[in-house]
Amino acid sequence: MNIGLFTILIERIREDVADRLETKTGQLLLIGVITSLFVPLFTNGYSLDVAIQLLIFILVVTSWNFVAGYFGILTFVHAALFGIGGYSAAILAAEFAVPGVFGVFTAGLIAAVFSLPMALSLLNLRGAYVSMLTIAYAEIIYYAAIMLRGITGGPTGYSGFPVLFGGDRVALYYFVLVTVGVLVTIQYLFAINRFGLVARAIRESEEAAQMLGNNTRRYKVVGFVFGSSLAGVAGGLQAFNIRIISPPVLELQQMIEFMAMGIVGGIRSLSGGILGTVIVYGLMEVLRPIGGARLLVWGLLLIVAIVFFPKGVVGSLKDRFS
Repeated sequence: MNIGLFTILIERIREDVADRLETKTGQLLLIGVITSLFVPLFTNGYSLDVAIQLLIFILVVTSWNFVAGYFGILTFVHAALFGIGGYSAAILAAEFAVPGVFGVFTAGLIAAVFSLPMALSLLNLRGAYVSMLTIAYAEIIYYAAIMLRGITGGPTGYSGFPVLFGGDRVALYYFVLVTVGVLVTIQYLFAINRFGLVARAIRESEEAAQMLGNNTRRYKVVGFVFGSSLAGVAGGLQAFNIRIISPPVLELQQMIEFMAMGIVGGIRSLSGGILGTVIVYGLMEVLRPIGGARLLVWGLLLIVAIVFFPKGVVGSLKDRFS
């Protein structure tokens, strides 16, 4: 790809970002944000628990979309980093008396530290090799969580750590809402400035991005580590939400669920990650009364979504109305 074509690519990306700001998707998200402020006034118990879990999953999925959608790094280790954040926050609270709020953000830092050598090892790899190596990392972390009983609690998980806000679920909801809102906004600001433009350029042609003098290796490392840190924060929130953290949260099955949420909504946009999470997680909760059969229904609907909405719901709707 020559410089002229690369310039055209950048202009098209700029137009794409501008168009997205004006779409109905953005308006719907704004309505969702406003509505979320009043959720505790109209819900309690189980419904509030669902709302908290939904917000946490939104942070995980958008952070995965940030890495996979913007940079084209199809990573399978995100759920494992989510789990690392959960274990970190729980252990810090139980063993070192670190306040829960501080522990949540420290968990993000710890996840970032773990992700740095992973990011460096991926720099010279492309395509399926990236996915295979991140699967290997995920499996190592999963089995380490099982085997290190003295640290992680082994197969039964880690529990018994102090709860946030004395167990007040409404206070937890607003803390999660503010945290997720701020971190998703930061992702959005990254996406619409030069960082996001270079990330998209790397996804389309890393060689062309390098020709314009961009240090693509640095951008990829920063993007991967930043997305991983958000997964760690989400894991910390999850630990205080369910009050236990155990190996299943690290499994590839959990990673596939996160990926499904991102793909259904649209992997190349933050709004797609949010909408996809709402659709998939909401569907799973609606189908909960039918027990294990919900997985079959969910799988069939996922196939339909991928076949008829290959760009995700947001991407497909944008194509239709543009």
